[in-house]
Amino acid sequence: MIPVQLPIMSGRLVMKIWDEDKLKDEIIGSLVFNLKECINERNGRYFWKNIYGAPLDKSGANTDLMNSNPDVASTWKGRILMQVTAEESEKPIIKVADLD
Repeated sequence: MIPVQLPIMSGRLVMKIWDEDKLKDEIIGSLVFNLKECINERNGRYFWKNIYGAPLDKSGANTDLMNSNPDVASTWKGRILMQVTAEESEKPIIKVADLD
């Protein structure tokens, strides 16, 4: 859960996608959420989000920037089926859970 206070000042949320391995964790790319859209139009519905990042055979500062910011990325890395729900709360808290 990610708490969001209304009214929303910045409607943009960037999520980084990682490949977790026993040797080394690597960032694959990132995706952008429009929070206003998630609260209103997509609340509770399933939708696809595209992941963008740097080409696989490259490295360096530009590669790190592309993997962290999908607006400057040059390679489509795949997509994820997601569901976002928004609910009102008196005292919002952040919850983190590992996925299998």
